[in-house]
Amino acid sequence: MKKLSIAERLGMVNYLNQGKTEAKPHILVNTDICDTECGHKATTRVCPANCYTLDEIGKVHFQFEDCIECGTCMYACDKGAVEWHYPDPEIGRGVKWNFG
Repeated sequence: MKKLSIAERLGMVNYLNQGKTEAKPHILVNTDICDTECGHKATTRVCPANCYTLDEIGKVHFQFEDCIECGTCMYACDKGAVEWHYPDPEIGRGVKWNFG
């Protein structure tokens, strides 16, 4: 059995009714806080979906589209920059889990 890379595994994630035109973020990130108040920028290292990245001058950028709703960023951020609202499965948003 071929061992899949993280990128390959993330490519297998399915999202319920989350087309680009109707995408609504369930996470809001104030990257100004990340850039001015946070010295460790832990979210850029712990997010398994690589939703948090650093540019060449050390500024944090965030994209919610690949989020797998693991919640890691909520615990990694100790400056209050991450505001999280779980997607509502009743209206068909969020990750479609195959095994639970």
